[in-house]
Amino acid sequence: MRGETLRRTIAVVSSRRSSEMKQGQPKKPSVLKIEPGRDQSGSRLVSLNEVLTERRALFLIVTSTVLVYANSLNGAFVFDDTKQIVGNPALRTWGNILRAFTSDVWSFQRGTLTADIPPPYYRPLFTAYLTLNYQLFGLWEPGWHLMSLFVHAAASVAVYFLLRRLSGDHLIATLAALIFGLHPAHVESVSWISGIPDPLSALFYIPSLLWYVRYREEGGRKWLAASLVAYGLTALCKETPLALPLVLCVWELARPQIKQGLASRLKGIALLMVPYAVVATAYLALRFSVLGRISWKHPFMASVPDSAIWMTVPYVFVSYVQHLIAPFYLSLIYGTSFITKASDPRFFVSVGFLLALGYLLWTYRNKLNAQMWTALALIVAPLLPVLNLKIFHYEYIIQDRYLYLPSIGFCYLIAILILRLARKRAPLAAAVSVALLLAFGASTILQNRVWNSSVGLWQRAVYYSPTSWSTHYNLGLAYIGVKQHQAAQTELLEARRLNPKQATIYNNLALAQAGLGDVDGAIANLKAALALDPDSIEAHNNLGAFLYDKGDYSGARREFLTVIHRDPASGSARFNLARTLAAMGDHAAAIREYEVLLAQEPNDVAARYELGLSYAASNRKQEAATELGRALRMDRDANRAAEMRKKFEQIQKTP
Repeated sequence: MRGETLRRTIAVVSSRRSSEMKQGQPKKPSVLKIEPGRDQSGSRLVSLNEVLTERRALFLIVTSTVLVYANSLNGAFVFDDTKQIVGNPALRTWGNILRAFTSDVWSFQRGTLTADIPPPYYRPLFTAYLTLNYQLFGLWEPGWHLMSLFVHAAASVAVYFLLRRLSGDHLIATLAALIFGLHPAHVESVSWISGIPDPLSALFYIPSLLWYVRYREEGGRKWLAASLVAYGLTALCKETPLALPLVLCVWELARPQIKQGLASRLKGIALLMVPYAVVATAYLALRFSVLGRISWKHPFMASVPDSAIWMTVPYVFVSYVQHLIAPFYLSLIYGTSFITKASDPRFFVSVGFLLALGYLLWTYRNKLNAQMWTALALIVAPLLPVLNLKIFHYEYIIQDRYLYLPSIGFCYLIAILILRLARKRAPLAAAVSVALLLAFGASTILQNRVWNSSVGLWQRAVYYSPTSWSTHYNLGLAYIGVKQHQAAQTELLEARRLNPKQATIYNNLALAQAGLGDVDGAIANLKAALALDPDSIEAHNNLGAFLYDKGDYSGARREFLTVIHRDPASGSARFNLARTLAAMGDHAAAIREYEVLLAQEPNDVAARYELGLSYAASNRKQEAATELGRALRMDRDANRAAEMRKKFEQIQKTP
């Protein structure tokens, strides 16, 4: 097989050639040669190599990537964005960057009464990234999406340089980077703002591998040092890149060696991996010191037997392979259930596929060159950590964002196969390449639309998981967010049918009913929610708000006091309580509540406005004018600003 590349008219720079290069001399792209009497496929490749210079290739990669993701820029905050960004007060200060190294991603919620908090993740560079973006863009969604697209485009460029080094072939690197930039499985990581940890980690993962290869081929400890630093940084973005040494080991084993036994090679590779083991150990020690553990079992997985978890692993792995090959009509949730019996078709079909794949790889192992083995390692290694299914919520055991790093190897492998085809049938290879890129690009554009809004996201999830109460519930919440209350009520009623004992469903069904004008029905559902969960602060707060609307100020006051007793930091309940006290004529008590709230949240325009009105009602005209003036300067709501201006002028005219 080693001589096959010359027989097929292409001279590809292999790792064996690197041993003949002078130390410090970089590897050059391959040169295509045409043999007399052969077809013109090689000639066409030569011409393409000459026309597609590196600068043009990079322009093509970046431009194509930006074009297919352009429609993601108008996307809203969806899914975890509403908590990690919109509802995360820690992002408002630069000091959060330092705190990120001593706390977990969800630490800002640990002190609240929020029930559904994910397990702790240690990703300080991700938190630092969020903080930086908040300081730059605030809550302006296009700015966040632009940064996500920038990171993905940079990762696509990095893929080009990595694969040009690994393959020694400019065309393979260009085609693979194009496929990578357009691959639809990346939409979850790019269009979803909170999905950035994978692209962010790629900015260090790829250079770490590239610099290791340079160290081994050129020498120079600076490359090893750079690789180790990048390896540490990629782990601080996300955990999965810790598997990088597995890729390095396969790359080393696949390299042609000069009369060296397997035992000696393994020993040498083990020694080379020691520095990476030291960095990984340091990261895990830091992680343990912050989280108090290395791994965990998700609380919602407590009822799932370990045997079912392990039996589901082959199906999950095969599903990821399927999504790499045919990434169309993707979703946040796929309605995956755990496999409990070996007779389940998902189990024996998946195991059969893996056994057949293993058999083929073993049978044809001598026909796979070093590049192919490296590509396979790039696919499998970063997938291994996410096959630890016990750490995930049971509805989210398949997530396409975990394909971001494995797709590097997939794109590499596809590019290798297409270029092999091109040496025999260049027109067919060109047609396959164009069809693949067009299909992937179109799918990515369509998939961006799914992630542009919460409604689109959960509509797709309901398609895959129609019997899940949570998908209908979240779609109902999405409809409430865009004030489509009739559609929201329909979805929430379906969620209630599927899970009649879930208090949060009744709570949000009440909001949909109130939006339709059925306040009595809303109150009845909130009372049902509290019967199921008497400690629900959301239900108490909402019930108080609707009792206020009905003019039952005494009942409303009771509900708001219940919330504040359980959660003194609840700004919503305190504002509602102050407004209720003002409606009852107790402006002195209302003023006290508003002042406490503004001490916690000085930029609360509505509270400052209402405080000004209570000052005016208490005949404290100067203080009223001061507060209304401050609120007017801060407010960006045109209608409320007009109302405040009118009140402000009235107070100023009053003697």
